[in-house]
Parts: sequence; structure tokens; C-alpha cells
Amino acid sequence: MFVLLVLALAGGIAVGLVRGGTLRALGRIDVARPWTFAAVVAALLIGRIIPGTHAAGWVAATVGIALFAAANPRLPGLGLLLAGIALNTAVILANGGQMPVSLAGAERAGVPVRDVQSSSQYTPGGAGTVLRPATAVIPVAFPNAPAVVSLGDIMIASGVGLFGAVAPMRARRTLESRRAPGTGHPHSGVHYEEDADATTTEPVHG
Repeated sequence: MFVLLVLALAGGIAVGLVRGGTLRALGRIDVARPWTFAAVVAALLIGRIIPGTHAAGWVAATVGIALFAAANPRLPGLGLLLAGIALNTAVILANGGQMPVSLAGAERAGVPVRDVQSSSQYTPGGAGTVLRPATAVIPVAFPNAPAVVSLGDIMIASGVGLFGAVAPMRARRTLESRRAPGTGHPHSGVHYEEDADATTTEPVHG
């Protein structure tokens, strides 16, 4: 999953740069409540490292990403990210706190079946699996990093890729609009961002 996220982000940023975005502008995006996103990452890491906290980690991540999305509604890709995390959480809770994995998918991807069977976070999928189409059934044969991913994982990666593709270009336009004469109100403490896809301007609180 980590490899999938890295590839999605790198591919998205490459698309964003080709479309006219810049890394400099990307680094200057104003993000509200960044600690909530940090909490999401921490919750998922804790759920992976500490036995017995897998389901709780995903529940905490769902709450955290929902708060982050509410505070940053204009960041691209957050809707997909939230939907993917929430879907994985629902699947894990419905299956006793573990993510079911297709053993046939594991064999096709090159994942050792014994790793799935011995894992505390994953369980072999079967006839009794709940929400089976949304479980880990998609084989991804990355070199040296094979995996079986879920629909939620694909949505999470798509959200990350969408952010990389759209955010650099949108950030560049924002910087250009702030530098243009007559844009923004520096004495109000609020910067105004003009979205090229909209006909109105909306305030962005820094």
C-alpha cells in the first residue's frame, strides 16, 4: 500500500507540473488544522504496529480525516481519501477487526499465503466474509513489494494522486492572483483566492 501511495503521489505531481503547476507554489498551500492529518497518519501507524489496535486505528483515522476534510473543503482529493478510509474501516469492523484478503489474489500477486494466515491485521477471505467486493481482492504485483489491495485502498491512492495533479496548478494560480493589483485584503487578515473554475471568490483563512 505504501508503494501504491508513493506512485500515486509521484504520478499526480508529475501531471500537475506538466499542467503548469510548480513545487514552490505547492509548498505554500495554506492548510487548516494540519494536526488532524498528522493524527490520521499516527492512528494508522499505531494500528499497524500495536497488536489489537488495528480496527481502532482505522476508526480514529476516519474521524480525523473527516475533521481535516471539513476544515479544508477546497483541497483536491480529500473526498476520495475520506471515502476510501471510511470504506476500509467499515469492512474491517464488519469482519471482526481484520481486513479479509483473497488468497487467490495473494497467489496471483506473489504474496505468501502464510503471511496472510499468520497476520493479526488480515484474515483469509471466504464464504463468510462480509462486504466481500470491498475487501482486499485486487492483486498488485509490484516488484519486490507485491500486495493485495482493496477498493478503499484504490480510492485512497486516487485521492492522493488527484491532490498531486490539481494542487500544484491551483496553488500557482492562487499565488499569481495574490500578487496581482487589487486582489486580496491584507488588512483584514483574510486572503482571497480566485478559483479558475468558479465565478466567485472565496476567502481562505491562513
